[in-house]
Amino acid sequence: SSSASRPQCSSSSRRIFFSNIRLNSKEDEDGASSVGLWMSTAEASNDLTTMEGDDNNNDDEDEEEEEWIEEEFELLTERDFYDTEWKIGTVLDSSPDSIATTWVRLTTTDEGTNIATWGNSNKIIARGKWAIDVPSQFFSISRESLGGWFGKQIWAGTLEDYYFMEGTVRGWSPISPASVIGQWQGIRLGVSKEE
Repeated sequence: SSSASRPQCSSSSRRIFFSNIRLNSKEDEDGASSVGLWMSTAEASNDLTTMEGDDNNNDDEDEEEEEWIEEEFELLTERDFYDTEWKIGTVLDSSPDSIATTWVRLTTTDEGTNIATWGNSNKIIARGKWAIDVPSQFFSISRESLGGWFGKQIWAGTLEDYYFMEGTVRGWSPISPASVIGQWQGIRLGVSKEE
């Protein structure tokens, strides 16, 4: 290879794309040709200064445009729903002009099974189970007919806060597949006015 000296670029200038680059072809002592990219130190310095200036301007603009709002919130857990009662309003697709109002009591057994007891006025009409996925704040309550033999409905959705939740109702029966059959909203009962 040729021993001819080449202009050197500083290590910092190698990290950027240069606009003033020359493609040179040369021949060594044995007659073999080679191609290389050449750039003067002055050109590298000028390009680096220009690009660094542009980056600084962009950083300043980004800092002015970006505004971060920090909000603190607490994830709800199963414990927040132990021994609570909720008033549930449900609108089924089959009766879009009618709101069916029921209540559900959420309890847990000594074995850790979460039980949902559904009622209408002072009468218990069905039972089911409830669950909450803490990371996603996804909540579900099931309602079974005769142990599930004649179908099941599930009220599910994302928790809004400690006092309110809403979502969709899914249902299935031995003669129909699972599908969305309505929408619902629920408010926590037994809450003092101060809360």
